[in-house]
Amino acid sequence: MAAVIGWRAGAREGEDAPVSIAYRYGVMRMGYFTRRNLFHGVGHQQVYDALAEFWEGERHTLVPADRETRDAYTLYEQRGGWTVLEWNIGWEWDLRRRAQFHVSRAYDCPGLLTFVHDGDFWAYELFHHGEAVDHFIQWVYPGQSWFPGRPIDGRPELLVAQFPALKLNVEHARGYLSSIRLDELPEDDPLWDDEDDEDPRAQPVREGDEAGRLDALAVFDFWRYLGVDPEAPAWRRFTTEGV
Repeated sequence: MAAVIGWRAGAREGEDAPVSIAYRYGVMRMGYFTRRNLFHGVGHQQVYDALAEFWEGERHTLVPADRETRDAYTLYEQRGGWTVLEWNIGWEWDLRRRAQFHVSRAYDCPGLLTFVHDGDFWAYELFHHGEAVDHFIQWVYPGQSWFPGRPIDGRPELLVAQFPALKLNVEHARGYLSSIRLDELPEDDPLWDDEDDEDPRAQPVREGDEAGRLDALAVFDFWRYLGVDPEAPAWRRFTTEGV
């Protein structure tokens, strides 16, 4: 694999995902995890500098990481106004989110944390001015612990309002923020059948999308809707080290 890589880095091919998506993004649905920050209107060097400042306050420093280091962040070059940060392994939730808020606060920029959990569903945290402003989880179920006490249905108008320069279509946003309530879904509902591609509730949002709106892999279509470039090359890999 080339030294300059895009989002497909470290990907695994799988038969469980639709062939077009599996080969395009190099992932399989079952067991797929990803967490990526999307910062808008701020460059990769600025994101790195703000992260370094945040971690210095936590008595850590950022150090280079090679391809053999699994516990590492990957920061991609800014493309089309977006800078993508792929999180390192582990599911520590507080510090990493505080770090993203610090970047947003330092440059007054909007952004998102998008993630896929175990290939089951995707979700986001939308932030601006250093504060969370909206949350979305594709599967709604009692006792969810990702954003406790917060509404998680996603607000399309609020999403679109954070990125006025992008002129996003709010109806498309509404389609991507489609969710299902597992506790209200009957056992015989066709949505439980992974092979049912004809259910109107699960159709793609836009022409050219490769996943149904209730598929976890719809996150890739959502990224493209925002204008995030999946071919942006990796700029720097790094990890944190206590001082």
